[in-house]
Amino acid sequence: MKFAEDEVFYRRIVDDIRAKIQRGDLKPGDKLPSFAEIAKEYEVSSTVIKNAVQALKTSGDIYGRQGKGTFVSSRKRAQRVRRIPFDRGKSTGSTFAQEMEKLGLEPSARLVKCEVEPASPEIADHLGVPAGTEVLVRQRHMSASGRPVQLATSHIPMTVAGSIDIAFPDVGPTEMYRRLGERGHRPVRFTEEITIRRPLQEEAEFLGVDGGLPVIVVTRTGIDAQGANVEATVNVLDAYAWSLVYEWEESQDD
Repeated sequence: MKFAEDEVFYRRIVDDIRAKIQRGDLKPGDKLPSFAEIAKEYEVSSTVIKNAVQALKTSGDIYGRQGKGTFVSSRKRAQRVRRIPFDRGKSTGSTFAQEMEKLGLEPSARLVKCEVEPASPEIADHLGVPAGTEVLVRQRHMSASGRPVQLATSHIPMTVAGSIDIAFPDVGPTEMYRRLGERGHRPVRFTEEITIRRPLQEEAEFLGVDGGLPVIVVTRTGIDAQGANVEATVNVLDAYAWSLVYEWEESQDD
């Protein structure tokens, strides 16, 4: 009987919190009370509350940030737009900053790592080089009004980058491609591979997501005019903050 009662209470709590979000009593970015406070409000056990909170996280209504608490999600998602084919010299789609600004959020990006490392087998495969080849690794933390939403890690073969100095001052992809162009390696074609998986510990900690929930992984490879793979960037996205949009002409759908 206890299990059945817990199941009823758990569903009522989920419905009640979701209704508060829909009415606007709880707004995007609002922090939820602690488990103990919610348990006291509904007069149920902490186990029931944990199950209810997990269900709301799974549905994307709320999200957790490790060490910070649990917050109400935005019902709007940023769109990662890619157009196929793209006009050379023009943008291939919306930028991170543009999408955040569309949602009324303040975009920010911070360089947290810039080192020369041996390429992992996975990255080496994307770059078409032997595993262990030296690559310049640039990792950037990207946030929207203070909420972490994307982890971007770029890998450029040192034979292409020339020096770690190419990464400074820190810039976004467009400016980095211009710098590569000065070395004769400007990307003119791109591929993107999309996978869904559970986050690594580092990713979960930065994005503030539960380790059991999915993240979107978009691995973009830049190819220069000579057909050489000059960059592989692994973008890890909060699956509840983003949607992927691809556009192409009817004639390309054969």
